[in-house]
Amino acid sequence: MNHKYMKNIATLALCLLFVFAYYQVDFQKTQSKQKSVTSNYHTIVFKDQSDTLIPVTVNLKCANEPENNYREMIETMKSSDYQHLGLYPILSSQLELRNLIIEKTALTFDFSNHLKVSNNQEALDIFEALSYTFCHNTINKINLKIDGKPISYLKNSTINTNCITQNLGINNFQSSSNHLYQTSSVLVYNPKTIAGHTYYVPTSTRIQNSHNDISQEVSLLLDQINYSTKIKTNEPCSFDQGILSVHLDDSVLQDSETIDQHLYLQLTKSLQSLPGVKQVDLYIHDQLIEENKKVDHLIDNRIKL
Repeated sequence: MNHKYMKNIATLALCLLFVFAYYQVDFQKTQSKQKSVTSNYHTIVFKDQSDTLIPVTVNLKCANEPENNYREMIETMKSSDYQHLGLYPILSSQLELRNLIIEKTALTFDFSNHLKVSNNQEALDIFEALSYTFCHNTINKINLKIDGKPISYLKNSTINTNCITQNLGINNFQSSSNHLYQTSSVLVYNPKTIAGHTYYVPTSTRIQNSHNDISQEVSLLLDQINYSTKIKTNEPCSFDQGILSVHLDDSVLQDSETIDQHLYLQLTKSLQSLPGVKQVDLYIHDQLIEENKKVDHLIDNRIKL
């Protein structure tokens, strides 16, 4: 009797263990699937009512695969779902992506004949939006086709499509092709309030494609940062193995003798756009300023519907 009783107990325990293991695996799969869906964030460029280009980070509702992402990013650039946030589509809702060619260093978009502009600035806006959205990692060039045919210009524009590279920048407000080719883009991030929301907006400052002193380039960039006081350095900058060290004057300190964390983000994000810079170290009184991770996401304009 006892033997039969113990056998039943053992069988029940095995059944319970099997059920637990099954649901544990199923739960982990569900969690993994949810994580992969909810973490598919990408930068998409919109424009505001003044035609300033506004990059924001949004969660794409598609499987996290390169072709799916690229196609969904184009669809999002056509979307009017973000107008309540003051963000308007940069591409026409009638535009169709008929074919997409993915190469190691380039993307080719084959669009329908609805990529229309009235002047150079409108063409440049589209080119900048495509460059800022897609030219990352190994992708450094965007090629365009209309109805299967390669194009060098959009109708009503003299801006060559060859400029759609990682070097193009954003919000150049400069429609001269020669100026774009003879200079490099350095991005300066400043806050802008749109429809009650604050966005950090990058604006390109162009520097000559010649060897410049790094301290001069830093000074040029700091002059473009909007802040209550002029931002100055108190000793020459150093640049070694991708690390840029900048010693700021203590006039940037708040009453609490700390630097405003939003200003810190503006400075580091902007300085990282200088050619070759991989890391930025900011110092005041020879002390390294520590990053506040709690506000780091703000500079990327992460939004939700």
